[in-house]
Amino acid sequence: MKKLLLPLLILACMSCAIQTVKTKTSYWQNRTFDEVWEASIEAVNDIEFTIDSIDRETGFIGAESGRYVGGGDAPPRLSIMVREFDDSVSVDCKVLQKEQLVDIFGIGKKIVREFMIALNQNLSWN
Repeated sequence: MKKLLLPLLILACMSCAIQTVKTKTSYWQNRTFDEVWEASIEAVNDIEFTIDSIDRETGFIGAESGRYVGGGDAPPRLSIMVREFDDSVSVDCKVLQKEQLVDIFGIGKKIVREFMIALNQNLSWN
């Protein structure tokens, strides 16, 4: 019993400080930074997140969901970085789920997928 208690105690302490992170990066050629930037902002709105931090110079967009999913105490956060390279523009999308050791019901993965689908649709309409 004592051998099992220590690992459980360590796991409980770690779960207080750990957050689940899901990430995906996509690249677009023949698109300008401006096109991808605007499409990213639209995609955040399309998936019903609220932008609470934005900095065009660094390419950062921060947003939060208004809904509490997966029984967590904090709603998921979306962190997006848009970067321009010589021949392409990249979008790095991260979903942070505080106070969750695992991605319950795959919520983080689903949010990243929904954002990328919305971003692709927005870019295909331009």
